[in-house]
Amino acid sequence: MKRATRVPLLCASLCFFPAATFAQTDFAVARQQPAASAKSSFTCRATFGPTMALPSSGTAAPYSAVQESSSVQTLADGTHITCKPTSEKIYRDAEGRSRTERVFCQGPGGIEATVIEIRDPVAGYSYILDEQNQIAHRFTLQAPHRMEPPVHTANLANAQPVLSSEAPQQQPARPTVTTESLGTQTMEGVLVEGSRTTRTIPEGLEGNDRPITVVSEVWRSPELKVAVVIKSNDPRNGEMTTRLTNIELSNPILSLFQPPSDYKIVDDTERISITYTRP
Repeated sequence: MKRATRVPLLCASLCFFPAATFAQTDFAVARQQPAASAKSSFTCRATFGPTMALPSSGTAAPYSAVQESSSVQTLADGTHITCKPTSEKIYRDAEGRSRTERVFCQGPGGIEATVIEIRDPVAGYSYILDEQNQIAHRFTLQAPHRMEPPVHTANLANAQPVLSSEAPQQQPARPTVTTESLGTQTMEGVLVEGSRTTRTIPEGLEGNDRPITVVSEVWRSPELKVAVVIKSNDPRNGEMTTRLTNIELSNPILSLFQPPSDYKIVDDTERISITYTRP
C-alpha cells in the first residue's frame, strides 16, 4: 500500500527571505512509499497566485546574478541547525522585465523540482512556467497598492476638551531602533553602500524576560537599486544571510522573459496548483 507522508520544511522557511520578489508559494511535499513490486516516486506540489508589478521609475539597470541564501539557528542548549544553502538565478533587463529560477523542492537521490517566474511590466503580464507539462500560466500584473492618507472628518472647531480625574495610563515601552552607516566598498564587482540597523525589543513587550537585540546589515548597490548582501542576526530565528554572486551587468536576451514557443499559454485569475512528479 502506498502512503503519502508530509515532509517538514523547517529549513525552507528559515532560509526564505521576505525581500525576495518571488510569488507567494504554499509548499506541500509528499514522498510515496512504494509497494513491494512498485518503484519509488517523488511528488512535489505548490500553489501560485497573481503577482504585483514591482515599483518602477522608467528604465532599470540590467543585470543577472545568483542569489544564495543560508541560515543557522542556535538552540538554547547550544545545538546548531544549519540549513542547506539555497540558490536562485535572477535576470533583469533594461526595460524592467525579470526572471527568477529557483529550486522548488528537493527529493531523494538529488531530485530537484524547479519553477520559473517571469514578470513583464512592458506587456503587463507575469508567467509561472510549468516545465513538466510545458504550460505557461499567465496572470495580469496587478498594480502596487498605494497607501492613502487618512481622512479626518471631525469638526475641530466644536471639539471640547474632556477632563478626567483618573491618572493617565502608562504607555508600554516601544522598541528602539538605531541605524549607522558602514561606508562604501566593492562587492562582486559593483559599488555598494552599507548600513547596520539595531532593533532592541524591551523587556516584557513580547513576553521576554530580558531585552532582545536584532541586528541587520544591508549592502545595497545604488546603480542596480538592489541589495547585494543582507545579513540578519535575530536570537529568535538565528543568523540568515542572502547575497548576490556572479553578477553580470550586460543586458539579458529578450527570450529569457518570454514563454518558450512550444508551451501552451493558459490565462489564469485565481491561484493555481502545480504538481511535479519524478520516478
